[in-house]
Amino acid sequence: MVNGIRSLARGTAALLAAVGAVGLGASAFGAGSGPIVVGHISGEINPITARYVDRVVGDGEENAAAAVIFIIDTPGGDIDSTYKITARFLAARVPIVTFVAPQGARAASAGTFITLAGNVAAMAPATNIGAAHPVDSNGNDIQGDLRTKIENDAVAHIVNIAKARGRNEQWAEDAVRKSVSARVDEALAQNVVDLQANDVPDLAAKMDGRTAKTAAGDVVLATKAAPIEDDALNPIESLLHFVVDPQIAVLLFTLGTYGLIFELSNPGLIFPGIVGVIAIFLALFAFGTLDANGAGIAFMVFAIVLFALEIKLPAHGLLTVGGIVSLLLGLVILFPPFRPTFPGVRATVDPAIIAVVVAVTAGFFVFLVRMAARLLRQPGLVPVPLLGLVGVAKSDIAPQGVAYVGTEDWTAVSEGAAIPRGSKVRVKRVEGMRLIVEPAPAGAEARGGS
Repeated sequence: MVNGIRSLARGTAALLAAVGAVGLGASAFGAGSGPIVVGHISGEINPITARYVDRVVGDGEENAAAAVIFIIDTPGGDIDSTYKITARFLAARVPIVTFVAPQGARAASAGTFITLAGNVAAMAPATNIGAAHPVDSNGNDIQGDLRTKIENDAVAHIVNIAKARGRNEQWAEDAVRKSVSARVDEALAQNVVDLQANDVPDLAAKMDGRTAKTAAGDVVLATKAAPIEDDALNPIESLLHFVVDPQIAVLLFTLGTYGLIFELSNPGLIFPGIVGVIAIFLALFAFGTLDANGAGIAFMVFAIVLFALEIKLPAHGLLTVGGIVSLLLGLVILFPPFRPTFPGVRATVDPAIIAVVVAVTAGFFVFLVRMAARLLRQPGLVPVPLLGLVGVAKSDIAPQGVAYVGTEDWTAVSEGAAIPRGSKVRVKRVEGMRLIVEPAPAGAEARGGS
């Protein structure tokens, strides 16, 4: 009996050891069976770049990618977005490969941090990396205590990255403090990067068999025969990447400001006001003052306001057009199609649904505008006793405005010269729900109220 128990115990221990070995093998040696996912980090680094990187890495994790390669060509960019990207790389559950390419590309400033954060870092011929000293938003040196604070923070961050990836810590520190740069041959010799490759297929073949330390454990790369799938910016990400460019954001804010100025100077133009508000909302989103949720909701609320005003004001469809544009922008930002990109509401809406919602809304308000226009052309809707009455212009009538006649406010139209606010007017005739008015004779008194 005792011998049987001992045999059973030894058998159980052997089975557990075998299971553990299989698990260890899967962690230490098993690579993802999926494809190589290729992302692109180009132009200035900004919040959209960080969100795009998060999406691509997430795609790679969900699809058990053999590796996620990011092709890098950047002059630098926002330091907060850079830190988000490097943190995402270090926490990734799939191997991250950074590749400065094509020939002639660079990983300058923020690009240095990002390149060093890859499990495997590679460069194409005639590329360079480095010059990572922080500067202000205008590209000027930061002075005083703030310079010391930011520089030390950046050094600590990049040295931590180099330490985690087993790269040259001193060179990483010098890249920040002294703005040193390195050609591909120098970077290889100084253990800044691991490989030189001509293109993605060449890189996939050369890094095959390397061990990558991921958040899920050590993985041996099996990339030589893995299929390659490109995962570039989708159309919405491309548009927003363009919008959040600081130069574009400033131009949008300026355009919006002038639009509001023209609208306030000339009430009733409508178009400059609509363009102004939309441009300012986009600029605030680009500046980061409004996050994705805030900007999306702001656009949708503005669309509702414009649709409501279309029913009240004769704007010849301009308010409806502005509402449609604002609604479309709000839906796209709040519920980004194709794939979720923004933080907060992690939901996406099929582009067909967005198209249907916008089309139905547009059709409904176009129908209302046509019905209102037809109503205005119908005679006999206003009591005939209003003919000849004298009232007061409550706004400038140039040629259309509001006049108080009888006991109510009416839409008034002048066929002659503009009639200033506060002037007395007389009703010449009635067209539908509008009063055609003219300046009242001197001495005429308003009747029916004031």
